[in-house]
Amino acid sequence: MAKKHSKSRFPLVLTFMVVFVLGVGALGIVWMRMEITKVAKHCRSLEDRREIVSREVQDLRGEKSRSLRPSTLAAMVSGRLSMPTASQTIHVSKSDLLKRLGSPKEVVANNRLRSQGEFAGTR
Repeated sequence: MAKKHSKSRFPLVLTFMVVFVLGVGALGIVWMRMEITKVAKHCRSLEDRREIVSREVQDLRGEKSRSLRPSTLAAMVSGRLSMPTASQTIHVSKSDLLKRLGSPKEVVANNRLRSQGEFAGTR
């Protein structure tokens, strides 16, 4: 009778194992779905923040564009900058330039007069 008793346990143990594995699997699926929901909410909040920052950047670009218009710049410096008068203008002839600097070969050889490689807007 002992053998008959052990044979009846096998289907019961197998049933419990299958139910346990399926239960753990179902709990794992529920846990994963909850984690996916959390990540989706976090992504949504990040996308909302990105959209807000994108709008702010667009506004700043528009503000920069408006401030760099020639009419706006002229209004900002009116009264402070003006065209030089004739008495402030100096005209230099080629002969005066050569007298002061020397021959064109000397100008090229002179390191003090050489370009530093920096131009407006390159920084």
